[in-house]
Amino acid sequence: MKGLFSLAALVAAAFAAPITKDAPKKYIVTFKDGIDVAAHTNWVAQTFESNLARRGLSKRDFAGIEKVYRVVPGYFGTFDEATLDAIKANPDVVDVEEDGVMTIQIEESTLEKKALTTQSGAPYGLYTISHKAGANAGTTGSYIYDSTAGSDTYAYIVDTGINTGHTQFGGRATFGYSAISGATTDDNGHGTHCAGTVGSAAYGVAKNTNLIAVKVLDSSGSGSYSGIIDGIDWVISDVTNKGRKNRSVISMSLGGSYSAAVNNAVGSAYSNGIVVAVAAGNSNTDASNTSPASAANAITVGAIQNGNSRASYSNYGPVLDIFAVGTNVLSTWIGSNTATNTISGTSMATPHIAGLSVYLISLEGLASPAAVANRIIALSGKDLVGNAGSGSPNRLAYNGNGA
Repeated sequence: MKGLFSLAALVAAAFAAPITKDAPKKYIVTFKDGIDVAAHTNWVAQTFESNLARRGLSKRDFAGIEKVYRVVPGYFGTFDEATLDAIKANPDVVDVEEDGVMTIQIEESTLEKKALTTQSGAPYGLYTISHKAGANAGTTGSYIYDSTAGSDTYAYIVDTGINTGHTQFGGRATFGYSAISGATTDDNGHGTHCAGTVGSAAYGVAKNTNLIAVKVLDSSGSGSYSGIIDGIDWVISDVTNKGRKNRSVISMSLGGSYSAAVNNAVGSAYSNGIVVAVAAGNSNTDASNTSPASAANAITVGAIQNGNSRASYSNYGPVLDIFAVGTNVLSTWIGSNTATNTISGTSMATPHIAGLSVYLISLEGLASPAAVANRIIALSGKDLVGNAGSGSPNRLAYNGNGA
């Protein structure tokens, strides 16, 4: 098991001056497990200050270490060339990677039987996920599900935020953390839409789960690799501190170019008992060279359109794990506490799987992220996706209700 992080590139404010100088590049440093973090960061600070003094530079030119992650083994910052070379050569360090930008992934334009409930006129994605053979082309149908599923679980929406006051969330949506300075609300809509597919009353797979907003993308749908890692790092800390291991999922409908640092952060979440569902991406290409789609421990989700065929935009390939509906998905939105919107992308397919993850955790007591992934694969309808793409596993998500 194995993205793109923004709708548009981040744009820095430009100021007129006789001489212009580009902002220094930011780097993400990953170090080995078990090192003395305090000793390493003290060494970096001393080396950095010495090199700045030697070259007649100041901290107005470079910031040094900007943040040490809480759980993910590493930090990010801006460094002069000499300090950067020294960090790369330090035996504590596994990898040094230039920071980048990721974007949201939308297109412009059999269980033990319990008391199953049928939601009539449900969105096509819910209709499909509750019928093993998928669904015929259409827009609505019956969603058959266990009404208790999702209870005592936690879905962390690592995205643009959540409109927590939306009536569809019934008080179950809360703000958790923001890696975007000065921003705590969803000023884009994408995160609210994804949260609605995970767990809203009318549009959600797991209607009892708790939804936590982790804002790592700005109003344009863009965010830095370092900020996304910061968000994942916060989730790991929150899950650990609150005793939520093996009852939590991260939903990340975003992606960008391959990043070992981002993939490693996904691995850290997995190692700490958190399921991570990620978007395959919207470039109609092999997802192996993108992140977090290529992260080994993620559940990577491709999109289908009406009629069970792979959506024309959906990435494909061996790093995918599962397909779910991603085209013309109706869910919650921003602008008012009753707003809705219909949009498309692997971004929309991913929260179906995040919701299915907490649905199954609650219903079956699955005890690890691996158990959740294996169960989703075992339940899936096989060989139903038309034109799944070269190397893709042909699996369509199903909640196991017997229909």
